Amino acid sequence: MRLRRFEVTNYKCIARASLEWEDILVLIGENNAGKSTILSAIAAFLSGSAIKDPSLFRRHQTDAANAIELVGHFDSLTEDEKAQVAVRGRMNGDFWILKKRYWFEPGEEGEAGGWKEQLYSFSSTERIAGWPENDATWATFPPEIQPLIEALQNRPARPNAALKEALREAIRQQRPDLVIQDAPDWVPNPGGGGNWKSNANSILPRPIFVKAVQEASDETNAKDASTYGKLVNLIVERSLARRQEMADLQAAVDKVLALFRPDDANPGQQAQEVRDLQDRINTSLNEVVGGKARIRTEAPELRTMVLPSTSLVIRDEHAGIDTEVGHQGHGLQRTLVITLLQLLADAQAQAAAGQQPVPQRATVLLIEEPELYLHPQMERLMRDVLHKLAAHPSTQVACCTHSPVFLDIAGNHRAIVRMFKTANGDSAAHQVTQDLFAGPAHQVEKARLQTVARFHPTVNELFFAKSVVLLEEGSAIAAFERGADLMGLFQRHKRLRREVTLVDCNGKKNIPPFQRVLNAFQIPYRVVHDADGNNPAAAADNAPIAALMPAGEPYRIHQVGPNDLEGLLGYVAHKGQSKPYVAVCTVEDLHARGQLPPAFQEAVCMAYFGRPAEPQPAP
Repeated sequence: MRLRRFEVTNYKCIARASLEWEDILVLIGENNAGKSTILSAIAAFLSGSAIKDPSLFRRHQTDAANAIELVGHFDSLTEDEKAQVAVRGRMNGDFWILKKRYWFEPGEEGEAGGWKEQLYSFSSTERIAGWPENDATWATFPPEIQPLIEALQNRPARPNAALKEALREAIRQQRPDLVIQDAPDWVPNPGGGGNWKSNANSILPRPIFVKAVQEASDETNAKDASTYGKLVNLIVERSLARRQEMADLQAAVDKVLALFRPDDANPGQQAQEVRDLQDRINTSLNEVVGGKARIRTEAPELRTMVLPSTSLVIRDEHAGIDTEVGHQGHGLQRTLVITLLQLLADAQAQAAAGQQPVPQRATVLLIEEPELYLHPQMERLMRDVLHKLAAHPSTQVACCTHSPVFLDIAGNHRAIVRMFKTANGDSAAHQVTQDLFAGPAHQVEKARLQTVARFHPTVNELFFAKSVVLLEEGSAIAAFERGADLMGLFQRHKRLRREVTLVDCNGKKNIPPFQRVLNAFQIPYRVVHDADGNNPAAAADNAPIAALMPAGEPYRIHQVGPNDLEGLLGYVAHKGQSKPYVAVCTVEDLHARGQLPPAFQEAVCMAYFGRPAEPQPAP
């Protein structure tokens, strides 16, 4: 089972958001944009816990009209999952779609109100042609169904719920022409009781939420409920899943459960003691209301039987004491998390090597700021670990980050979700799911973009910038940054350095692929490039840039001319010289002599302000 689409309504700062999910999801955006809220909503949906905290409701409005709604679209269900009570007969094509709704219902006439939770399945309602409205007697069923009724074993004088369901199943198998499927719609509480709800929650992927700051107070009394305990248990489970002892235990449990389970095809399989008890119950039941009871038992989850209540402690060898992880420094906690994730990835890889996969309940890892407390090399290691985990069929990963290291601008842009604040203060999500480089014509552009991003990963910073400027090369960035500094722009406009990101596209031909990405993600930008008036071949690359540029503010193209930046400043970088270094030295020299060309100053202002002159403060 994999979560392919997740929808959020009225949860904290989110009025409505919808996310498509394959293997990994990377949420980006400014602080307080709603990234962690998405992770929290996923954790709440998958955990099965009720929501009873007013602070989790959008603008703290908890009435039914402002109810929280969380919807999961799942595919890749196993045959066992499709046979579960909550799923059987409730698939919508290849998807099982589950909605959870939470609200507070006030009491009437002085009575206390209460928190409400309702589960829905988006599925077709099944009707059987000829099924009588009053189905309390067998005689009311039409002639075409009577042969199937006659074939039912242990059929009492009047239909009970179990026999009606057995008859429906017989009709599905033998008379499918009588089965009518209505158009799919939201069906509330499809199972008619708590059993359906508990079954639905039991098969959902297990969430493991690694928060940015894991305080000791976040840990519960149940050690395996902690983040560290869950990770350790998952590693052990993945490692032991294929041992013969586990298979023997499953077989022994199945043998014991067979003593309880009624089997119409083999009645003698059920233990005589259970059948005797069942008969005594039915004798008393028939004396009062009629009907027939059957004893059955649900199979326990082996992992809860086998895996211990697990916790991790840090041993102080000198003091001879154990300390809870939550009481350690955050740097150590993060190091421990990445270590456990590495071990989990290794356990999954070893289990998958040359062996048949063992059915496992899916896991969703939710990680806030995976780069936290990590130096750059460890950031890249964490990125690789997360991608390795997400590649496993039973694991999905979602994280929120402020680091460009975790983004893949060309290879997997569908995984990137940009969170931002709307004009009314709500958080919203923007995700690009279409192929930005579809067809052979754009494959060269895609390859160029991948190459630039691979060798210059800082280009991913464009996703985190308030204002993006695309430039041809690094020497232009060096010249403009030094020019802006000498012109006093950074001193007079304090936020300029951190709000404007200059991106080295590594050549004019690479600018259009960057434009495609920025246009798709709705990130405003400007382009500053050489006019190349003396180079017709290079000038031909200007048209594709202009063709992709959206109209209106704040989009701008500025051509440095009449030829190029080197000609404007009057420098040439000879073989063996660093072109950015020569550009900076030239700018410094021209400024010292008071000879910075007006056209260069205009280009600097276009880069940083989107206009040819420095804006003056309001009077």
